[in-house]
Amino acid sequence: MQEQDIQTLASAFQDFNLIVDKFQHTYETLQEKIDILTKQLESKNTELEKKIIETENIKNFLDSILNNINSAVVVIDRQGNVTHFNRAAEMISGYEKEEILGKQYKSYFHTKKSADSKSALYTLSTGKESYKRHKSIETKDNKEKEVEFSTSILRDIDYKNQGVVETFTDVSEIKKLQERIVHIETLAALGEMSANVAHEIRNPLAGINGFAGLLDRQIPNEDPKKKLVKPIIEGVNRLNNIVSNLLTLTRPQNLNLQSYNLNQLIEDIIDFFKVSLSQNGKSVNINFLPEPTNPQVKLDMQLFQQVLVNLLKNAWDSIENEGMIRVFIRLNLLEPISDILDEEEKKELARLFSNVEIVVNDNGKGISEENLSKIFNPFFTTKQDGNGLGLAICKKIMQLHKGDIHVTSEINNGTEFVITVPLFEIYD
Repeated sequence: MQEQDIQTLASAFQDFNLIVDKFQHTYETLQEKIDILTKQLESKNTELEKKIIETENIKNFLDSILNNINSAVVVIDRQGNVTHFNRAAEMISGYEKEEILGKQYKSYFHTKKSADSKSALYTLSTGKESYKRHKSIETKDNKEKEVEFSTSILRDIDYKNQGVVETFTDVSEIKKLQERIVHIETLAALGEMSANVAHEIRNPLAGINGFAGLLDRQIPNEDPKKKLVKPIIEGVNRLNNIVSNLLTLTRPQNLNLQSYNLNQLIEDIIDFFKVSLSQNGKSVNINFLPEPTNPQVKLDMQLFQQVLVNLLKNAWDSIENEGMIRVFIRLNLLEPISDILDEEEKKELARLFSNVEIVVNDNGKGISEENLSKIFNPFFTTKQDGNGLGLAICKKIMQLHKGDIHVTSEINNGTEFVITVPLFEIYD
């Protein structure tokens, strides 16, 4: 090889080495930049993971709030499909979340035609929001529920319509309570009016009764006119009984409380009732089962007798030909629950909160479900000769005794009345 070729080759190797050095330097610089970018990417990934965790936590937090508030929350998208359905919505509607999500709102929340304009779909189509309005919805078991609802448009960050949020609460019980309050106010006004009317007619009744009695004594027994006087006297007595019941129902009552052995008191009242009975061909047994502990109660004996006799008479009337009336006592005793009370305090606590139930049941014709909720209302009666005041007076009397009276019944399977009074003492 010539010397010139060797020098050329050496120069080429030298240039190659320079290029390799430049590539090496460039590689190292690039590697440093890659390391920096890798570290930056790792940092961004860490931040992103934190953001994802925070977003998930916020979502879980919001879901927890939605599921634990008492109001139902339903969200629909722009197509009317349900996208959110919380636990309260499940409880009110009867539908499970899995049944609703992704389905059309209108397929599940049926409303009356008059309420169609009040739905979330109306807000979705018109952009008009609703606030605290009322409508009836049909639940899964085909029952209607009265709800108070509000709707609002769901918007994104650009203020574009993404759907509608509807919140509603079940106000069925509130509506029933409002109706009951109106009913009570009506009864109160009626009671006040009845008391005034009773006072106004009592004196004329006494005069009519006196003159009718005078006529009855003066007309000889063989005179045909005498039979005309008897209906007058009976009618006046009936009116006077109604007036007396009205006054008992409407005026304040002072109790003459005394201590009684409940077993003995009930036995005496049943004996009194049996003596006053007109058998009318019926075969009815009245059985009383005494309570072995001999409970002692504080009662107004005359008023309590009025209650028990009324219940016995109703039971007797409900039996057409033959049957049975049972009377027995149930004790509901409060067990002492605190170890920090001494014996006297425990006895006092039990005395104050324990009660006794007097049960009167029969196997008569029973009371229809429709009438069962009305029988304690004044003037409600199913008897041709009844005035509808007996059970209303019984209810008032027992409430004056800090007790109550309840009824259960079924057509052709008899009726059971339960009188509750506070327990005074037990004698073993």
